Amino acid sequence: MRVPEDRLTDYGRAVNRHFYESEADDDVRPWVEAFRSGYRAWWICDRARVVANLGVIETDVSLPGGARLPLAGITAVGVAQTMRRRGLLRALMQAALDEARTRGEPLAALFASESAIYGRFGFGPAVPHVAYRTDRSRLRFRDPVDVRLVEETTAEAAATTWPAIHERLRGQRGGSVGVTDGLWRMTVLEDPPGWRDGATARRLVEVPGRGYARYRVKEGGDWVASDGTVVLGELVATDPEAEAALWQHVCDIDLTTRTTTWLRPPDDALPHLVTDPFALRAFEGPPMYVRVLDVPRLLTTRAYATRGSATVEVIDPAGYAGGRWHLDVGTDGASCDPATRSPDLVLPVDALATVAFGGVRATTLLAARRLEERRPGAAAALDRLLAVDLAPWTTTEF
Repeated sequence: MRVPEDRLTDYGRAVNRHFYESEADDDVRPWVEAFRSGYRAWWICDRARVVANLGVIETDVSLPGGARLPLAGITAVGVAQTMRRRGLLRALMQAALDEARTRGEPLAALFASESAIYGRFGFGPAVPHVAYRTDRSRLRFRDPVDVRLVEETTAEAAATTWPAIHERLRGQRGGSVGVTDGLWRMTVLEDPPGWRDGATARRLVEVPGRGYARYRVKEGGDWVASDGTVVLGELVATDPEAEAALWQHVCDIDLTTRTTTWLRPPDDALPHLVTDPFALRAFEGPPMYVRVLDVPRLLTTRAYATRGSATVEVIDPAGYAGGRWHLDVGTDGASCDPATRSPDLVLPVDALATVAFGGVRATTLLAARRLEERRPGAAAALDRLLAVDLAPWTTTEF
């Protein structure tokens, strides 16, 4: 079921086929080469044909307070249309989660193309995102900065200097996935034409040492009226001035009428940078789904802003994280131990993942009947324990 090293190209071609993407060597080879290390691949074959596939990127994720935990980044999940409803995805997912638990990875995460699928495997939407579609004709910045701060850069230079900027972001926000060498190659260094969906080659700009953005421009309109779109892949800044400069740049590209982006934090500064928030069409972006495999390790590694305690019963039919746990947060840190006392809250493992990073409130899940409150006020008390200063955010899909 694990993919042999000498068959990774065949695996990559199957992944692209199941996502309806190019199977040409020039489009498959770059990402296969990027993930020859720090990547685990599974497949199921029917005779000589690959009918299902799944991969895991070996990385880590930041927690509230800046600490990191190893993360199994599940990606490249696909099943042939003619082989659906046969348990192939379940077999691959169980193999990946079993190995993650064996390797001491307390968390797994993924981005879902079909969001209804993964709750049954214990994944909950833990890191919510906002997407924007800006209207350039209406967009005015309230307190503009000097856009000459923004400079073009090369892929080679970006791969050298941008990781340090990204790491500073991860120290400020939970839920941020570590960008491995393979992911940097995929998002900065590699850019075959087959990846561009009719847009330009990737543009890379930065405020040196303080922030960066990567985007493409997709042509539209005709020779009379240009109607291009800036497709923003990532924008990261470590201070307000650099962030404003980068936003001004990507929202005012010649020959375009809009900028689209889909992976922004719920507390993004952008709506407050502009005079007319309705020039930003905001809608829900793709959340990162998290699967908890080790409850005590997660809850004792993250930071807390206040003291308190809670006893929670986690329901996990797969058996990875189920049980009753008592969380106690004091001045010297947190402990999380098996408990026999009556629980304050009972919740499925996907709901625990949803609230653990502080991006979704337990009281919201209580109202949605996604958890059961056994002690009145327990959900609100858990919210106070799990509260964060900045919303969780990860900048890169995988």
